[in-house]
Amino acid sequence: MKEEKKMSAIILAGGKSTRMKENKAFLPVDSVPLIQKVANNIEDYFQEIIISTSAHSKEMFDFLPYRLVVDHQSLQGPLMGILCGLRASETPVNFVIACDIPEINIPFLLKMMAYIDEYEIVVPVSGQNKFEPLFAFYNKCLIPRIESLLNHQTFKVTELFPLARVKYIPLENSGWFYNINTSGDYRNYLKGHTK
Repeated sequence: MKEEKKMSAIILAGGKSTRMKENKAFLPVDSVPLIQKVANNIEDYFQEIIISTSAHSKEMFDFLPYRLVVDHQSLQGPLMGILCGLRASETPVNFVIACDIPEINIPFLLKMMAYIDEYEIVVPVSGQNKFEPLFAFYNKCLIPRIESLLNHQTFKVTELFPLARVKYIPLENSGWFYNINTSGDYRNYLKGHTK
């Protein structure tokens, strides 16, 4: 592990994949499930990888060699998944990534890491304030603020931003940031992807 800081990665895999009609975490990419591909891309940079998933999906992830945490309130969306991951993490700094991002731009990830000591959230932004909150760093100190939002029935991750010290990193080339939400996205990715 290229460890300068003690950090964990939290892969969010609790969504219903409604647009996909099957669990996208298990779509084959490079002969492995997509979630394994995501983990392989980042594991050298983090002390631990945590999978945050829903109670009804937990057993499906047992084959992975990572710690599983169960989001018992998965209907509350990714903010609850982030909270569960942060609670389980043993490190103050945590990288949160969705399970449907097959490629990681490592230089950009390292650029984000450069700000983790000064800020509580480090998040990419592109275009007209288009944030990528599921490819971002979150500090464990945010737990009480996330709990407060959820207690007030506020479920959007971006609602946390005004309550934290946030560094927005411009995403100069959004071409590499590709996530798979639909069958069409998956087909397009496989067409343009070479191993």
